[in-house]
This record gives sequence, structure tokens and C-alpha cells, in this order.
Amino acid sequence: MTLNIYPRLLIFILFTIYGVNGVAKFEVTSISDSSLVIKMVEAGNVTNFDITVQIFDLSKQKLFRRTQLDHVKNDQLLSFDGLKPDTWFAVRVEYRLNFADDAADNALRMTKQEMVVKTKKTPRDDPKKIEQMVAFIDDLFVTKDNIYIGVGSVFKEIKKISTVIVPELRCSKGVLSPVSQQVIQHASFHFDLSKLPKEDRKCSTICVFPYLRILTENAVTETFRAKEWCGSADEARHLLTSQVPHINVSSILLILSSLTVFF
Repeated sequence: MTLNIYPRLLIFILFTIYGVNGVAKFEVTSISDSSLVIKMVEAGNVTNFDITVQIFDLSKQKLFRRTQLDHVKNDQLLSFDGLKPDTWFAVRVEYRLNFADDAADNALRMTKQEMVVKTKKTPRDDPKKIEQMVAFIDDLFVTKDNIYIGVGSVFKEIKKISTVIVPELRCSKGVLSPVSQQVIQHASFHFDLSKLPKEDRKCSTICVFPYLRILTENAVTETFRAKEWCGSADEARHLLTSQVPHINVSSILLILSSLTVFF
């Protein structure tokens, strides 16, 4: 599956669809080999909500389940059973927040969110250890004015699932955002520090935002936002040394030590 992507337009559309920070949202609290539990966080003065949940089986690129609930209390746990073990699922929730103020225009508070999560292999696995990261940094190189990163995807061998990465380098005086790319086997990104003033080249955080696209059995294209990875140079170092064992570790550490110039 080939994607034609206009990065800035993509970012604008995705932020429009998925809302902004500060809105009540959902998070996964536990997952077993056959069930998923989610709850609302940052509920504030929300009294209850109406929600529609769609669960997609990414291994088969199909809708697995659809559930609709009304007037759910904001502290209620939502459990979904009957899932397959050792399988990636995309969970899309569309919810309307209801507040104590009856005069509030609740029609304006319809929000959409997605979560991508993998079920456990066996019932013995810890349900609190939640696997949500689909993208990871698998390469990094630094020069005086440049940072290069490579990003992989857990779905890189699955042709029916496309992974698009939107990268960021967060610096003291702004954000560098290279062109987004689809991961085939690997996606490479270049952060050009020469675009920043020399006195303002203190950059603290690298982020990769993954988006998954599938074509369902009904020939409908679905896009899901997966969990982003954001971290410091030390965290990138840990990822490289733990996830790419075939690369010489001492060489990696030598390269990454130069990150202290920028981080």
C-alpha cells in the first residue's frame, strides 16, 4: 500500500480530528490475553459521557467489535472481553462529555481518540505491563549541525498495514519537524540544526508520532494514531542498545556521546 503524504496538511488534519490537550481522554489500565480495560482520565467536572467503542483486529484488518454506551459515569472502568491472545488491536473511542451544567452545549463536545495495544500471550503475563509502542528509534547519528535518526515499526513486515511517522526535535527556541515518511523497512529523518540560531541550539527531546493506516475487508481505509515516543538522548541510547543487538554497542555509545553538545 502506497501513501501520498503532504506532511503539514497531514498534521493539521490529524490535530483537527483528534482534538487538543486538556480534554478528558481515555487510557488503557490493564490488558490480558483476552480482555482490555480502559478508563477516563482528566475528567474534571464531567459527570458522565456517551461513548461508542470500535475495536479493530489489526492482524486481519477488520472491525472486531462495536459497542455503544450512554450516560457512563466518569470513574467507571470499561472492560472488553473475547480478544485474541498476542494480537495488536486498534481501539477507537468517540465520546460526548456531559457536564453538571445543563445549559452547556454538549453537542460541541464530541471527541475522538485512538489507542493501539497488544494483548498478552498467556493469562500468566502481567496485565499492568501494557504494550503500546509500535514505532521505535533504531538508528542515530550526530554531527556538529545535524542529527539523523532512523525509525522502525513493529508492522514493517506486514504489507497491509502502513506506518507513517511524524518526527519532531524540540529545542529551546522552537521545534524542528522534518517531512513525515512511511516506514517500509526503515524511515530516516534529518534534523538540520543550522536552521536554528547558534546560541539557541539546545534541544532536549526527540519525538516520533506514529499513524497506522489499514484497508479493511470492506475496502474502507482506516487511520489510527498510535502512542508516540518522546525522550532524551539517554533514552534514545537505551533504545538503541537494547533493540539493535547486532550493532556494536561501543560504537553506538561513542556516537551518542556527542549528543551532549545538543541535549
